[in-house]
Amino acid sequence: MIHPPDTRLVMAVPAVVVAVAALAVLVWLGAHAVRYLVADRKLRPVLRVAWRIKYTWRRTARRVGLAQTERIHSPWWSNRPPGTVVTRELIPAVTVAAEWWGVRVDASTVGRLGVEEFTQAAGHLADVWRVPLVRVAQVRPGLVRIRALLHDPLTQPATWTEPTDAESDPAVWVAGVDADEQPVTIRSAGVSGVVVAGLAGYGKTSFLNARYCQLAPSPAVQFVLIDGKGGPDYDDLFTRAWLSAKDDPEQVRDHLARVRELMVARQHAIRSVLGVKNVWHVGPSASWPLVAVVIDEAHTFLNETKGTDAQSKRLDALARETARLVEELIRKGRNVGIQVVLATQKATGDAIPTKIRDNCQVAISFAQRTSEAATAVLGSDITNAPDEHPRRLQDPAYVGVASMVAHGRPGFTLVRTPYVPDATADAIATATAHLVRDPLHLLTTGRVVADAAPR
Repeated sequence: MIHPPDTRLVMAVPAVVVAVAALAVLVWLGAHAVRYLVADRKLRPVLRVAWRIKYTWRRTARRVGLAQTERIHSPWWSNRPPGTVVTRELIPAVTVAAEWWGVRVDASTVGRLGVEEFTQAAGHLADVWRVPLVRVAQVRPGLVRIRALLHDPLTQPATWTEPTDAESDPAVWVAGVDADEQPVTIRSAGVSGVVVAGLAGYGKTSFLNARYCQLAPSPAVQFVLIDGKGGPDYDDLFTRAWLSAKDDPEQVRDHLARVRELMVARQHAIRSVLGVKNVWHVGPSASWPLVAVVIDEAHTFLNETKGTDAQSKRLDALARETARLVEELIRKGRNVGIQVVLATQKATGDAIPTKIRDNCQVAISFAQRTSEAATAVLGSDITNAPDEHPRRLQDPAYVGVASMVAHGRPGFTLVRTPYVPDATADAIATATAHLVRDPLHLLTTGRVVADAAPR
């Protein structure tokens, strides 16, 4: 005999499900409410934006063109007839996190939706999310990071800290921090030429000071410091320099000729002294130091006036000779440990000859007024990176922020470089002045110690 189901039990099951669901919702709301209540006043607006982004993402993605429809055959287990074509909507999966500066959204790329499509949609996302700025960057293949900025972290000044032993290594160049406050490094090992460009007053000299302060404590580095401005900026730093000059073109030419003499001598001696063909295979040492040639306002010494009077012709001849020396050092100095850093306001061909600029392996740009100036230093690829374009850095809040290709990162990266007070740089120069050595004298007298042997 078949008994009818107990109606009370059947009705109780949905009631239990509803009760569990309601309890889960209450727990979720309670957790969010507690987090919101304990948050400070600055974080609460960020939390509201984060929740809005997370729970409206699928609708937002459709509206701004970040959804894709594809046609596929229905699977074999489907109850549809074999060969039936159906449509499927693809929307990138996201994870959302609130930060003090805004909301970080990590999106997985899918189909034809990659970093380019997210970048094109950035303005629409800013409007939908009601935030001042949205930045897009490729974190790694398959993952795009979207930053909905209520406050730009790059506008927060970075404080100078004493370098660790690892950061004082000549092979490591710590440039600063990115928008996530993660350290950013650029190439140094095996680099013979670096161009640093940007408008006056936007951070070039402080950036060079930071690199100087990183390297000055190392006995494996010697400096050649040349200040094209001719002012007092480098006066105290000269105490830690093997060679130094201001805006005297003849003295600058003579110093560079001296460095070339060192380069030629090292080329002849490297195999017998170090046992290798490239110093970076063993690393610079106190007896074979990296020679960092820093030329601030480099256009002062490389630009020809094309004048017809005797003085102009003499200066133009010096400029041509200086340019020839700089070009040769950049082309040939890499494997013997000579690195030239050229700083200029604008790296166009009329300031830095293209045969010099285009041979430099590393390029860094602070704020630029024109696309021409940005392209001259960073190359044409910068036009495809609007968020990292130096023209966007003209606001005074971005003094000290530079665009560059960072080590191990795709595309361009905006980096907040640390500000080094003059007093700090001067104190480091004084404390490390005893480390100054003449690298040519070290080589010619044969005083090569055991730490230069191959490891």
